Amino acid sequence: MSDAHRIERGWIIVNGTRRDDGTISLGDGGEMRFSPAEAIAQRRDARIGWGDILVASVQRLAFWRR
Repeated sequence: MSDAHRIERGWIIVNGTRRDDGTISLGDGGEMRFSPAEAIAQRRDARIGWGDILVASVQRLAFWRR
């Protein structure tokens, strides 16, 4: 997991904001929250790895089983 994002309760929180052209500007202090499904679609712009998506998915499954 990089400094640009973290995983909390099945959400991937990215340190960045969306620009006017639709791309993501990383490291500027804003926070964007992605579900694992959204992260797959935004994976290249937000630089989210498959391992992080898997961890968030497992956390979601564990959370919903409670």
